[in-house]
This record gives sequence, structure tokens and C-alpha cells, in this order.
Amino acid sequence: MNVISVAVAKEPSCPACSRYDFEEKLLERVLRNELAIETMLKEIRETNVKVESALNLMQGDRKKIEATLDALDKSKGDMKSQLNNAISSGMTNMSEAVSDLTRNASMTISQIKKETAVLKDQLSIPTVYFHAQYPADVSLDSGQVVVYSSVRVNEGQGYDQNTGRFTVSIPGLYAFTVQSCATSSKNAFLAIVRDGTEIQVAYFHTTTDHQCVSMQAFVKLAPSMKIWVQSLGTSSLTQIRDSFNSFSGVLLHL
Repeated sequence: MNVISVAVAKEPSCPACSRYDFEEKLLERVLRNELAIETMLKEIRETNVKVESALNLMQGDRKKIEATLDALDKSKGDMKSQLNNAISSGMTNMSEAVSDLTRNASMTISQIKKETAVLKDQLSIPTVYFHAQYPADVSLDSGQVVVYSSVRVNEGQGYDQNTGRFTVSIPGLYAFTVQSCATSSKNAFLAIVRDGTEIQVAYFHTTTDHQCVSMQAFVKLAPSMKIWVQSLGTSSLTQIRDSFNSFSGVLLHL
């Protein structure tokens, strides 16, 4: 059985991985397993042919010996009985050996098929995507979670508009994006946080009219982990339009 190890990256270090590269590797493993099944079945067929050939030779030898024994007088019956017992015992042992080989091969093939089915299932990536906007509170204190109360999309139902937190239900590589707009001559000091750990930070100060910045993070997550946006200092957001301030995330790879 193949075990997929999922490591949690504190900060993204590479661009989003290619879905097709992941699928290509899984398909390659599926093809290798199917080739192993074909090879094993070929070996079983060759073994059966050899066993049948050996049994045919034994049957031929038996007939020759029986013809010779017919010319003997007293010992013919005893020798014939011993020969029959020996041949019967040998054929029984060989039959049991072939049965064991076939049974073990069937178990191995069944296991390979199960692993192949698991790999094929992994080719289908479920849809997990959310996009929330419109902070419930635009004047934020240090440590306050930004709660985006208007949810446009919530595939997978991972985002909670009451707490502002996204909870992971399917492990994998995720991408998160935050856009923030500060009012004139005010600060905005926000971070994308994973279970209390900052994974991306953005700070800006407006000098004229309101200004907007965005930040993004790529991170591997395990089930039950939580992601949210948090103010790291006094922040004053502007909300002229619903789309000015937003928080979104999507599952990229399993």
C-alpha cells in the first residue's frame, strides 16, 4: 500500500502545482500495476502448462510400467499397487501446490486491483472553493479576526460567515487570497493566519484617498485546520463597494 505523506508548509515556496502533473504520475502508477497483473497471469499460465506436461509424461511412464508388470507373475499386483499409490500421492501433492500458487496469485492480484482503484479515485479532485466579502467591522483592533459577512461562493461549506474562519475538510494544497482597502490617512495591518500562526502579512498606510492591496498564500493543510484573516494592529478599512475587501480560498491538489 502506498502512503501519501502530507507536510504542512509554514510559508509557500513555490507556485501552484500542476494538476495534470499529479494526474500523470497517478496514471503512470495505475499502468505499472496493470502491467504487473498481466505479467503474473502469464507466469501462472506458463506454470500450468509445465504441470500438465509433467502429468502427461507421468501418465505415459505409468502405461509403460504397467505393460512391463503384466509380464510378471507374483509381484505384479503388489508393484502395481505401490506404483499407483506413489503416482496418486505425487499427483495430489502437485495439484495442491498448483492450487496454492493460484490462490496466492489471486490474492496478490486482488490487492493490486484495490490499490489501483484507490489511485484512480484520487484522480477526481473534489471542489472546495469560497469567496467572502464585506467585513462586518471595518474598525479593527489588534488581534481581531476579520469576519466577512457576505458569502458569494462556499463550495464545500468550509467558510463560516459568523466566525470568519475557513475549516479544512479535505487535506491538500490550498491557495488563499485577501484584498484589503484602507481609508484615507489610515493603516491596515492584516495577516492570513493558520491555527494562530501567521503565514502571510500585509501592512500599508494610505496618504491620500483610500488604497487597496492584496496578498496570497499557498499552504498544505490537514483536516480540521483553520484559516482566517486577522488584524495585527489598529486597522481602518473602507467599504465603498462590497468587493473592496474580500477573502477567498480554493483547493488545488489532494
